[in-house]
Amino acid sequence: MISSRCGRHALCEEFQVWLSAVTQIELEPTIDISCAKYEYTACVTFQCVQWYLLELVAVSSAVLLPLLQVSEVLSQKCRLSVSGWFHGPSVARPARHIEAPLARSPHIPYDHEILYEWINLVYLDVDSQAQIQEEFEERSEILLKDFLKKEKYQLLCEALESKEIQWSSRGPANKRLYEAAEEDSLPDSLKKFLQLLRSEALFLLLSNFTGLKLHFLAPSDEDEDAEEGQAADTTGHSSPKPEQEETEQPANGNLHQPHQPENTPEAQDGSGTPVCAGELRRWTHGHYTLVHDSQATEFALDLLFFCGCDDWDPEYGGFTSYIAKGEDEELLTVNPEDNCLALVYRDKETMKFVKYINHRSLARLNKHPNRRGFWDFSFVYYE
Repeated sequence: MISSRCGRHALCEEFQVWLSAVTQIELEPTIDISCAKYEYTACVTFQCVQWYLLELVAVSSAVLLPLLQVSEVLSQKCRLSVSGWFHGPSVARPARHIEAPLARSPHIPYDHEILYEWINLVYLDVDSQAQIQEEFEERSEILLKDFLKKEKYQLLCEALESKEIQWSSRGPANKRLYEAAEEDSLPDSLKKFLQLLRSEALFLLLSNFTGLKLHFLAPSDEDEDAEEGQAADTTGHSSPKPEQEETEQPANGNLHQPHQPENTPEAQDGSGTPVCAGELRRWTHGHYTLVHDSQATEFALDLLFFCGCDDWDPEYGGFTSYIAKGEDEELLTVNPEDNCLALVYRDKETMKFVKYINHRSLARLNKHPNRRGFWDFSFVYYE
């Protein structure tokens, strides 16, 4: 094995001289180097270039390897990786590419009948909604199991197997890799379910679940304060608020409790109209999303509805992780689960990613030969 001293000499002297000559960049003596160990099923970020092609660009005061993507270690042997930066003179930065986000739209006019057509009646009960809202306001997240009527859920699963659906790969690989459905190619049952997710009735139902102002009929914080004031005028005194309601932090200290956003695009343009954006995604081996610098962070309600994930093991990956910006500690994990609706409220300091789906997921083909992954309907709602 090459000693660390020999390795340092090769990088800091021989390789640096060669690299400087090839790139025509005068490199500084200082080098930043780190070493990582990757074991079985670990995920490795590497450069998207052909083998034996070293592509380098000068960025700021360092030379960086661009266009990263994720791959998986399949060998049982431990893999060591050395990475780092050779520093050089600053250069002018090119303008950062700004991706077009998913189109946001206000609700479409559908009355409450669409809810009774699709949703488990348990969740349409007023007392159940009040209980859900109480739990959500405490935890900023909730998982609603058996959310759809059984026959409707089976209808969705059958439609998702349709060969007529056109799936497009979503990239770039240094940010994400999964497949999204082209809505025009969807069977009618899937189109109708997307209409449900965009419907006025569901916006109001989500308001009842979360306490967020996603519909003009939903009470706002100002309305609640006014009601408390009226009660105080009537009785001559008011009860003090519990300590939990006086802070933005929930009891578990993980995610922020719902409140009126201040800096979302809708609030800035003065419209204040609740909107949503979403897509139908397919997840299989090798798919993932990454946290990145240009990831938009704002006050929002995430909705995830899962299909086709029976016998899905968390060891396969595919779960959604929420982390605080600049921190490694995980705040919340949402695992795929059949016929489950996950709701998560996040603030501008919270980021999310979908864990790389590793090759262990292929073992699931033994039980489900025609099912290589699962699907989710991923929507985001903004006040």
